[in-house]
Amino acid sequence: MKRWIPEEYRPLARMITAVTFFGVLMVAALVYLDRISGFFSQLFSILSPFLVGGALAFIQMPITRRGEALLRRTLFSKKPGAKAPRIIAALLSMAVLILLLVLFLNILMPQVISSGGSLVRQVTTFVNENDEAVNSFLIKAGLISADTDSLNSVWQNILTSATNYIDYLPSVLRTSYNLAYSIIFKTLVGLIVSFYLLSDARRLSRKCKKICYALLERDRADRLIRWTRVANQIFAGFTTGKIVDSLVVGVICYLGMMVMGLEYPLIISIVIGVTNVLPFFGPFIGAIPSILILLIVNPVSALKFAVFLLILQQVDGNLIGPKILGDYVGISPLLTMAAILIGSGFLGFVGLLISVPLCALLYAICQTYLEERLLKKEMPSEETAFDSLPEPVPDLLPRSEGIAKRFGKWIRERKRKG
Repeated sequence: MKRWIPEEYRPLARMITAVTFFGVLMVAALVYLDRISGFFSQLFSILSPFLVGGALAFIQMPITRRGEALLRRTLFSKKPGAKAPRIIAALLSMAVLILLLVLFLNILMPQVISSGGSLVRQVTTFVNENDEAVNSFLIKAGLISADTDSLNSVWQNILTSATNYIDYLPSVLRTSYNLAYSIIFKTLVGLIVSFYLLSDARRLSRKCKKICYALLERDRADRLIRWTRVANQIFAGFTTGKIVDSLVVGVICYLGMMVMGLEYPLIISIVIGVTNVLPFFGPFIGAIPSILILLIVNPVSALKFAVFLLILQQVDGNLIGPKILGDYVGISPLLTMAAILIGSGFLGFVGLLISVPLCALLYAICQTYLEERLLKKEMPSEETAFDSLPEPVPDLLPRSEGIAKRFGKWIRERKRKG
């Protein structure tokens, strides 16, 4: 069959076809942006249980691997190819996760609720004792009008408005029920999905490799699989290390507050530990509400806690964090801040969590690419080797000829000598 495109023009034709296709695709995406975003939003909602399961499996993977290795060395040493160790290790990791959740709900939650109720009473007492000052602050802030007599009338108006909306209570309860049902359903499905992912991870890995080698060339498939392993190491190491680091910081915060006799040590330590998971901005996010809580109760306690937290964050940033996390990130603080701002701007809370390890992965890819390019040019890859490159420019202070003219003469002399 005769082809109507000559051989020498086929690469150009393929390039034009690809550019045209992607151009039409981009125009269609812009025209139907609302429908596309709605489709992906609905798809994300449908697949959210699988995403939850994938996240749980990712967190449990280190425990499962260590449990499987232990079982293969002990109980299943004579059966190296058995699948039972993997399944048992997955079940044990699930049991550990559920046990930690139950312990948290049964031990910590009652104390958190008790501390929260006491905190509400403290805030109410503070408002009642400082009625005039708070009323003046609200007037200056524009939250209430100047003819309002006191805060009591404000609370009365709030209660009246709440009574007027009592007819919406069934709808609120129905919405709350649907929300609770959705959370429980997604969590249960996520646990089931995570178990299957953990118990069948090796087979899934083999299938993915098979697809890569079938669709890509050998070199590209090897590179893709290697970088996937590097990404897994970065994300797994960073996530596990950050959770352990936050747990250590929360425990130290609780013990320190107990020794100093500060108020609400448990609930504040939980806030500090949970927000410490967020990179860079997490300590500030947890410190501000904690200091405000203590400031309402006891200003002296707030001052003590602020100093203690400052010392704790310095110890965590320079000793505990690097010791636990190691060098999983390895990027500068400025690049970390930029990654967090960009990630949170595009993906919200999820971007806040994954932006730093994702930035570390992209940084490693770019670093490797640059080193390969320098190796082809037979140039050193150490940054200190570039201090003396290129040849320093001579003194070009303003003279009668001007800087531009003198620099041009210097370039021409170098070319003539070279």
